[in-house]
Formats: sequence, structure tokens, C-alpha cells
Amino acid sequence: MSRPQIVVHRSDTEIDSELEQACRSIGGAAPVFHFCDVLRDTISTASDFQPVVFMVELSLELDQVRVLVDEIIAVCPDVTVVGICAFGGASNSDESALMMSALRLGVEDFVRRPISSIDFGNLLTRRISNRRNKKSSPGKLVSFVSNKGGVGKSTCAVNVAVELAQRDPERVILIDGSLQMGVCAAHLDIEPQTTITDAWNQKDRLDPQLFKQLTAVHESGLHLLSAPSNAIEAAEIDDAFISRLLLLARRTYDFVIVDTFPLFDRTIMAVLDLSDAAFVVTDNSIPTLKSVRGFLQLLSDVGYPEDRWRVLVNRYTTKSGSPPLSDVENYLARSIDHMIPLDGKVTQSANLGKPLMMSNTRWNKAARQISGIVDSIEVMSNQEVVRDEASPIGSTSNGNARDGEQVPSSIGSEEG
Repeated sequence: MSRPQIVVHRSDTEIDSELEQACRSIGGAAPVFHFCDVLRDTISTASDFQPVVFMVELSLELDQVRVLVDEIIAVCPDVTVVGICAFGGASNSDESALMMSALRLGVEDFVRRPISSIDFGNLLTRRISNRRNKKSSPGKLVSFVSNKGGVGKSTCAVNVAVELAQRDPERVILIDGSLQMGVCAAHLDIEPQTTITDAWNQKDRLDPQLFKQLTAVHESGLHLLSAPSNAIEAAEIDDAFISRLLLLARRTYDFVIVDTFPLFDRTIMAVLDLSDAAFVVTDNSIPTLKSVRGFLQLLSDVGYPEDRWRVLVNRYTTKSGSPPLSDVENYLARSIDHMIPLDGKVTQSANLGKPLMMSNTRWNKAARQISGIVDSIEVMSNQEVVRDEASPIGSTSNGNARDGEQVPSSIGSEEG
């Protein structure tokens, strides 16, 4: 797991900066921290995010620690409990007594304050790397995102999901995370009986078995969890629940494909946070490229690791003055990972509710490009070593960036 979830219960907020600084100073996994100081909030957060590590400040009363540990283990049976110690001038015997008492309460490991990058790195190695070797890896989560509507993002997500499902039936789920106006069901000609709203209503008892029962099964073998039926239902669903839903999906399926709403908000951040790869979808029209360039910069500004971006140019055409791929790459200051050519059959298949990848596509150029995207996802899944090199939040390095390149006049001249 490249971005393990860690819940921290503390009263001293200086612990937050100590952990974040220690995290920035190490390589490998880039944890996502959730800091809490109220029991109810801590338990709710742990239930939503299912952390691999729960850290608790041991300067609290031991009775509080006991309740915390018991409650956390009840909602997260596989969690590792780590005590945060600040012994100060305590004698060795006092330290030993406290650690023994904590062990009896269920604490499994310790880290001393001030928390150093060496100690924190060793903790991650002991409690995450080794844990991963003992358990099967979660499924791969791939999202399709854009801040511009009308670029064919949902069409791409549906066709990729269908092709994956045909290769690996019953092990792929498509989650329509476009909560306000999801269209995946229409693309698949499915009238779902249940949606994400039902999962929200059943959130207190949601498990893999119930999760599967809430999906609709397509003839390709794809499972679909549809978007809410209207915007009023969607308004109730928050980013914490989406994170919990995606974590559950990764434990239940080998591949999780997520379509999203063309907007950048907390829900999209929750999806990106858990994505092994995010396909940023654009076309090669100048207005769209301007918008998407800003979106890529926004992702960089918030510290989303650029090695997870995949730029997908959909509906590619050079007609009507649209720039060629070389100009698009220069304008976006990065390589284009995938390109799907403009093809009327793709639009026709979407209108009919029969994805292109369900038809005879042997000689179709768009279908071959979609197959290439699926191949890349399978390669990612087949890698035995989970990507430990993911950049921590705050890193903006990108091997594909082309610093200092000139913006081609075919696009740059349009800048306002």
C-alpha cells in the first residue's frame, strides 16, 4: 500500500507536525494522517478509513487508552496499535512500567517523542511492509478524472472497465462516483435497483458480501455500483464515506474503476488519495487544454504524486485546427500517456448502451487504444512489489515534465 491510512489520537497537537516532518524526511510509503482528539471522532474516522496503524498518545490516562484501543480494534480488527511515548525525565523503571501496562491494553509497538524520521521509518517497515507480505494485496484502484465536462471521461471509464471484466469476469467493479449526474448505468443499458445511496443507508453494516449485493451485474461480467438517482440523495454523501467505500471495494475486487464528476472537491480528493493511477482525460481542443493544464497544475500544487498521473487524450483529431500531439505535450509540459482517436462508433455505442469493447473491435483503432490502457492496468496489477517509491505529499517532481520548453504558437497564442 503506497499511501497507508494512519489514525492518530492525541491531545498535544505538536505531535501532528512531528509526524508530518518525519514523513517528509523518509522515502517509501507516504502515509495519510487523520488526527483526532475526541473519542467519538476517532472511532468514526477509524471506521471510515480502516487504517493499518492507529497511534495513541500514552500521556493520556490509561483508562482512556484502554477504551480507545478496545473500540478501535472492534471497528478495525486488523489494525496495529502504536503508542506515542514522551517519557522526559522518567526513570527507566517508570518507562518500563508504562510500556508493560500499554502492552497489556493491546498496544503492539512504540515510538518516542520527539518523533524522528529514523524511528518513524523503522515503524513503517515493521508494521506496514511486513504486514503487507503476510496479507494479499488489495485490488488496484484506477480513476478517470477531469475538470472539464464533455471530454468522454465516462465513456473511457466504462469501456476500460468492460474490457477488464471480459478478461477477468466477476473481479472488476465500476463505481460511478459522479454523484450529481452519473451516466455509467446508461452507458451499460442497465436500470439499477440499488445505488451508492443504498450503500450509504447501510453504512453501519456494510461488508464485502452486502457490498456485492448492492451492485448490478453486466453481461460482460462487470459489477456496477451506480451513482445516486438524483442530486438530493447525492448531497448527503460525504468524502469520508466515499473513502470507506473505495477501501471496501479494493478488499472485495481485483480491479476498481471509478468515474468521477468534472469538478475538484473533497470527494475527488478522496478518490485521488486512494487511486493507484488517475487518468486525466482531455481532448485536443484549445479551450479544453487550457482548462486541463490548470487542473494538472492544481494537482501538483496540492502535492498529488505525479507518477500516478496518466494523461489521456480522448477523441483526438487534427481537423478544425486542433493541435497535434506534439503541441499538446509541449503545452501541458508532459508526455501524453494514451490517445484514443475520434471515432463515431464510440459515440454510437454509448447512445445504444452497448460499449464499444463488447462489439467486434479487431480492426477498430479506438478499441485498440482502449485495450492498450487495459494492458497498462494489468501490468500495474501484476507487479509483485507495491509501489513504495510513491512521492510523499508535497513532492512535485515529474520525470515527464519539460522545463523551459516553449509553448507552441498553435496553443499559446490563444492565452488570454
